Parts: sequence; structure tokens; C-alpha cells
Amino acid sequence: FMKLIDLNPHGGIGANCTVCEVGGFRFAIDSGLHPKYAGKDSIPRHAVLDRDSLDFIILTHCHLDHLGSLPLLSREHQDAPVLMSYPSSVLARRMLSNSISVMKRQRNELNLTELPLYGRDDLTSLYDRVKILSIKRPFRLEKDGRAIDVVLHHAGHVAGAVSVEIKTPKERILFTGDILFDGSRTLDGAEPLLEKVDTLVTETTRGLSVREPSRQRESEMLNLLEESSKTLSRGGSVLIPVFALGRMQEMLSVLDDAFKRNALPKVPVFCSGLGMDLVNHFHEISKNTNRVRFNRKVLRSLGARPLPRKLEPGREPPMQGIYLVSSGMLVEHTPSYVMASSMLGDDRNSILFVGYCDPSTPGGQLLQSEPGTPFEFNAYNHIEPIRAKIRQFDLSGHADRDQLVAYAEKLAPKNIFLHHGDPEAREWFTNALAPIGAKIINPEPLQFYET
Repeated sequence: FMKLIDLNPHGGIGANCTVCEVGGFRFAIDSGLHPKYAGKDSIPRHAVLDRDSLDFIILTHCHLDHLGSLPLLSREHQDAPVLMSYPSSVLARRMLSNSISVMKRQRNELNLTELPLYGRDDLTSLYDRVKILSIKRPFRLEKDGRAIDVVLHHAGHVAGAVSVEIKTPKERILFTGDILFDGSRTLDGAEPLLEKVDTLVTETTRGLSVREPSRQRESEMLNLLEESSKTLSRGGSVLIPVFALGRMQEMLSVLDDAFKRNALPKVPVFCSGLGMDLVNHFHEISKNTNRVRFNRKVLRSLGARPLPRKLEPGREPPMQGIYLVSSGMLVEHTPSYVMASSMLGDDRNSILFVGYCDPSTPGGQLLQSEPGTPFEFNAYNHIEPIRAKIRQFDLSGHADRDQLVAYAEKLAPKNIFLHHGDPEAREWFTNALAPIGAKIINPEPLQFYET
């Protein structure tokens, strides 16, 4: 049998941390930060676990909702090796270092004295415990005469992302992690486990998203370039808010290719944020794995420039161009938020979203607003009418819901746990997975479940 508990106190998607007990071993998968909260509210409830009670910890990938509180969890379980892929071991260092800087800034902005939640010494200790696993090569852990095998499978979601297979003499469990079956410009699609499992823990992110047949990833990318070209031709600028890890590097490659094919008028490309720092890491990773394709020469080829100084809300950017900046959801105080405040009021400009936007973020609110209505940039106490063209393109890093159902059918599990999805998304999966005949569990936060 197997026991599972979700330590993300808010449920849904956020401070991801799942603890599992099977075959006499106890382990955790991921330990993230919730992007909507700050300080202690943003972390999983690690205190549910006794100190030093984990045998090992696994990181599926380096987005902060999976990685951001890993130093805290590892500090509480110092004998537990932290297992991850090679690309994740490279990216985690930069992401966690940036996380400390962000927390120090939040300490002042939000007056939260508990921040930062960890420091550089915690990162050093964490890195000492990291064990890099090769893809598809079983790693065996032994304890009290028992053994358990951990196998990582390439998951396609972002560089280094893995699905996790756990094997004991009696059980086979698969955690999909965040997974993307289709390849993108810079990353191969998932190479998933295809053998039957006893228990499947599946992500459900896109449970409410229906993909129209005409909006496949490649055609969405072409539509994005076409919209950008129209904007530039009428004298406007293009803002593409991006996630720093993965989407920024993919869009750099896409734009470079488009300029070379003359699919876009040649204009300056401005980049900023953590994504630019990660460019060198992606370059390094691509030299050591053929699943990631990225070369930092793309920056020189594009002539990428830093953001102009002295950007102000409501004041047109000093130069026409393409602004490729994080955050992807226009979170307050980020470069994309500043750019949106200076571009929104001009009908020649376009703001083109290339990923998911939480409805409660400024990006999500902008997508729900009507053209012509006033939009408030609260951080600047500034209001701007929505005159720029606002569009969203379906370039998600997550598998479509029908693909995940088909995958579950192949694996034919006896038990299915729903994970990483909003309540309505999980409800859709509960109904769609019913014909498989498995026991379907939609875990409440902080409750133990047994199979």
C-alpha cells in the first residue's frame, strides 16, 4: 500500500510539496513557494513531518512553485539526498539565488520581518546534498534490508523537468510532474514511461482548457509573429511578457529565426529580468544534453539590448521595438509591469501573452478587461485606458487534458491521484478518467490518503 499527503495548504497550484510513504520509505517530491502569497504563507506545511523523517527528496523541475522552499525542507531533513536531473542542478542555483534577492526586496516592500526565509548558507548546504540522476537509469536506495528504485523520465515541460517513477518489489508509482508531450523550439517533448503502473499521480493544470484544432502550438507561434509584424508595421511596439525560465529562451530563438526569414520587420529587441541571466545556463545545458537546443549566440544575432532607463507609467517607450521581458503575468514591480503601464494607452502597440495568466494577477485582470476601459496600475497609483491590442496565444508548457487522459488509459493504474490543478480542472479530470475504472482521489490539503 501507499500513503500520500499534499503539504500545499492552499490546494490547487502553488506551494507544491507531496509526501509519499511506500515500501518502508518516506520521501517528498518538490517543495515550492506559492506565487500569490509572501513569507510563511507562501510555503508548504513542512511542520506536519517529524524532523529527519524523510529518506530522500526529489525535485521535478526548477519553476519556483516547485523549487522555492526546497532549502527549508532540506534543512529539516539533512540526511536525505536531494535527487534531480543534471539541467535542474544547474538552473536551481540561479533560481534560488534570485529567490533570496526577491525575498529581501519583499521584506522592505511588505514589511515582513521573517524574510528572507533562507540564506546563502542554506543554499550551500542544499547543494552538498544534491545527487544528479541520469534519465531512465534506476537509482537504488536501501534501508533496513529493503530497497526502492527511483527512475527519472524526461517530461518536456521545461529544461530539466522530469516525471518520477518509483519502484518497490510490490508497487510501481508514477508522478507525471508538469509534463508537455509536444516538443517546442528549444526542448524535446516528453519521453514518458509507457508500462503499466499501480498508482498514477497526474497533473491537471489544463482541465478547463479546450484546445481548438486550429490552435496547435506551431500555428499559434505563426499567429503571434503575424500579430507582431502588423503592430511593428503600423509604428507600434510589441510587449511579450514571458516566464524567465523556459519561455524567454524559446521566444529568443523564435524571434531570431523570424528575423532571419524576414517574417518580421527588423527592429530592436529589448530584454530584461532573470531570463537573461538564465541564457548562459541554457547554453551550458544544451552542450551536455541533446534534449535542450539553445545557443547564447542568439543574443548577438538579435542584437538584444537592455531595457531603456527611465521608463515611466503612461510615458511612451523611447524606442520602437519588441520588448521580451518577465514576468509572464505582469506581476507588480517587474519589467513587464513597467512596460505595460507605458504602452497600454497607445492603440498602435500590442501586448501579447504567451502563457497562462492567473486571473488575480495584473496580466489576468488585463486579459479580462474590455478595450477602452480604464486599467489601474496599483503599484504606481496610475490609470491608463486600454487602447493597445491585447491577445493571448496558447503556448502552454503543460499537456492538453485529452493527452493526459489518453496517457492514463495507457498506464492502466488501479489508483489515480489528481495534482497541480484548480478545483474545476480536477473535477473535469475526475469525470474524464472515470471510464478507466481506477480509484480516483482528489486529495484535500494536509490529509493522509492510503491506497
